[in-house]
Amino acid sequence: MAAIIMPKMGDAMEAGVIVQFLKKVGDTVVADDAVFEIETDKSNVEVPAGEAGVVHAILAAPGSEVKVGDPVVIIGQGAPPANVAPPPPAAETATGVPSGPGSAKGEAPAPAPLREAGGGGEPQRAGGGPIVVVTDPAKPYGDSFVGGLPEGLGGSASVLSDPIELEVAPPAPDNGGASERVKASPLARAIAAAKGVNLASISAAGTITAADVEAAAKGAPSAPTSGGAIADEVEVQSYNGMRKTIARRLTESKQQIPHFYVTVEVDMEALLSLREQVNAAGGAVKVSVNDCLLKAVSVALLAAPNVNSKFDDNKRLVSKNHHIGFGVALEDGLIVPVVRNVQALSLRQVAAASKPLIEKARAGKLQPADYTGGTFTISNLGAVAEVENFAAIVNPGEAAILAVSSTRTVAAVVNGQLVPRKRMKVTLSADHRVVDGADGAAFLGALKKAIENPLELLL
Repeated sequence: MAAIIMPKMGDAMEAGVIVQFLKKVGDTVVADDAVFEIETDKSNVEVPAGEAGVVHAILAAPGSEVKVGDPVVIIGQGAPPANVAPPPPAAETATGVPSGPGSAKGEAPAPAPLREAGGGGEPQRAGGGPIVVVTDPAKPYGDSFVGGLPEGLGGSASVLSDPIELEVAPPAPDNGGASERVKASPLARAIAAAKGVNLASISAAGTITAADVEAAAKGAPSAPTSGGAIADEVEVQSYNGMRKTIARRLTESKQQIPHFYVTVEVDMEALLSLREQVNAAGGAVKVSVNDCLLKAVSVALLAAPNVNSKFDDNKRLVSKNHHIGFGVALEDGLIVPVVRNVQALSLRQVAAASKPLIEKARAGKLQPADYTGGTFTISNLGAVAEVENFAAIVNPGEAAILAVSSTRTVAAVVNGQLVPRKRMKVTLSADHRVVDGADGAAFLGALKKAIENPLELLL
């Protein structure tokens, strides 16, 4: 037997939340079968079995938080014990409303404990008879979860080389058939739990969103107030892993990084014209303005390499490669996928690299390799809203971030004539421990030149 553990999906990940189980006790699985889905601080990920076998036990409840490395599911060979306990009911949400049946008092029972067998007689399980989970350490597991996670998933596997006892309870009556899998965003699940909405009762085309849950919740009678007073309506929005991470990391950044800000206005006429010509020439992937900015930032980083660095134990670590992240807005927050080695890519190659990252980000399918290891970030708020100017917060582990505002038509003096021009403001936020004002000015000067004379982006 072997345990499928909570995988480590990033350097900062300490625990993951169980979204749902895709298999039940007694199901037969092969190595590639997804057994459960977890919510990390960046995305939702389905965790595969890693080897063929039968699900013998589920050790956590949907909605519960499990530490990295802790066992979640036990996979064995042959039929599971006759009196294996059903999976724990869904865990209670932060609002105090149970997120699933079976928790009459709003408390999810603890998962069945694992403890070492041996010493003081034969271990017993609830319901009578011993159950000992043992693996053969010499068994070759190859690339399975129990011998090492597939490349890109991160983390490590847990081989249960020592005998352990799994305490189980008598079986619950079979209600017939596996529960239907409900696809919903993490925010939708949190709102549904807070408002007591059954996700299975919602009809939606595709993944259930927060708006679908809100619509389903409308019309429910309000709780009466005492003394005839009108109570304030407060919507409780529980933070998922992503929002918790955003709050933690940005608080850390503002408290620990001494920011300074430099703004410059750039003329966008030439870059917009070049982009139009490039796309008119054909190609499998259309080039976006953001793609042009990624390449222009890389050109500017060559002129101001200290901006592509980070502070580390009173040292400045300057990266020679340009791993540039860009923000993608999601319903539940923001994620920053990273295009790697932009300095070595053509403009079309940048576009070809960024498009699948955007699609994966919006589908919640990014892997740690897609969003870690960035050396510089672009926050293009102007692409989603009419914004004249703003300043962004430096991501921990980097030295700078570029805030990109909207392109606006303004009156400008060109060759002594007042003419309408498309202009855009960009603001560099930088860590003053490793980036000096002169570095910031040099970076923005080179960026302005690359945008206003964009032929260099094609080299």
